[in-house]
Amino acid sequence: MNTTDLTTRYVARRRALIEKAGSGLILIDASGLAPDISLYDRNLQYLTGLTDRNVYLLLAPQGVMVEHLETRTGPELMRGRRVHEIVFVAQPDARTAFMDGAAASLDTILQQTGVDRVYDLSKLDRILETALMDQQTLWLSSPSVPRLSQPLTHYLTLIERIRQRFYWVQLKNIAPLIHQMRFVKDAHEIACLREAFEIHSEIFEKIMRALKPGENESLGQAIFDYEVRIRGDRVSSMGSEHYANSIIVASGSNAAIPHYMDNNCPIDDGELVLIDSGVCVGGYSSDITRTFPANGRFTPRQRDLYAIVLEALYTAIDTFKPGSTMLDAHQAVYDVFKRYDLTEYSYSNCGHPVGLSIHEPNRRYVDDREQPLEPGVIVVIEPFIMLPDEGLGIRIEDGVLITDTGHEIMAGPPRDLDAVEDLCHRG
Repeated sequence: MNTTDLTTRYVARRRALIEKAGSGLILIDASGLAPDISLYDRNLQYLTGLTDRNVYLLLAPQGVMVEHLETRTGPELMRGRRVHEIVFVAQPDARTAFMDGAAASLDTILQQTGVDRVYDLSKLDRILETALMDQQTLWLSSPSVPRLSQPLTHYLTLIERIRQRFYWVQLKNIAPLIHQMRFVKDAHEIACLREAFEIHSEIFEKIMRALKPGENESLGQAIFDYEVRIRGDRVSSMGSEHYANSIIVASGSNAAIPHYMDNNCPIDDGELVLIDSGVCVGGYSSDITRTFPANGRFTPRQRDLYAIVLEALYTAIDTFKPGSTMLDAHQAVYDVFKRYDLTEYSYSNCGHPVGLSIHEPNRRYVDDREQPLEPGVIVVIEPFIMLPDEGLGIRIEDGVLITDTGHEIMAGPPRDLDAVEDLCHRG
């Protein structure tokens, strides 16, 4: 999609959000309440395409007066101009620009986002003060659950200053309304995610062929990073947004650790290897996990356990259709594991939506398992059993698109037992 089409899309999304809000000002920062980088929310990116962390978006349906001193002639003399959409962005100082390279100019950001004005962040307070004087409601973006034990973030500090000075203004949370919009993907978003899963599948197949006894887990990470980078600027990994590394590569008992990140142990003969990562295309992230035998052949015990996890995966996928929920899928996985007396070794959270975030928020809050699924929603399902005493962790994860009539499984590497062995066979 070209830049003009993307800009048009951002403009339409902002107009739709204003309509949902009904009235009042809307002020959105780039990361909401998240002091932890792993909780970084992409609501502002969804509305503007901007990924810089030090950005604010102000939407004023009734307009706000700006540029008072710049209007020196005509009927607007010293009054200013009324605008409706403003981006505020921190411009790097001369030293930062010298060391890190120049940032996008304000004019470039104006063209990319389609807003009325782009100003340096230093102008935010003055313009916001003017805009709030005749307002009854201010919408702010709090995308994740605030932690009372954590210190106030810069954004929360700003909110508290507003509350103390503009005491008549009611504060509301706009994040759930944006999450409603993000939950169901349009044709462009689905195309990006479809391509992300396809590329991800190709890369994982290369890793599954390459990792064998005697190699180090780090080889898997090296292959992944290389394969992502050679595909150009449009393709990236989820990288350090969520974890220390761009991929989990866990062999043996390491695979029984849900967020194992070291990726530096030798791979032994007879071990299973678990790989898990996300590939982004146009900002939209896939999420795939595969578990496979390092020597190309499952042991009888590994085969039996893998078959159970695979049964749980397919049983959960069978629940997906318009009106079903993630809770239905979770229950299906639990029921399979319960039948084989494996519930104490399972991981209860076995799926989530994907999109601009690899853990995309649901409509009402971040992990709403009872939100009915709709055509255009894309989720992943990832049943997982962990038996550290046996040196085993088995997880299989695939993406699923909800369609008008049911579901479609997104691209992924081989998952069935014989197909995995055929891919990884070392003979």
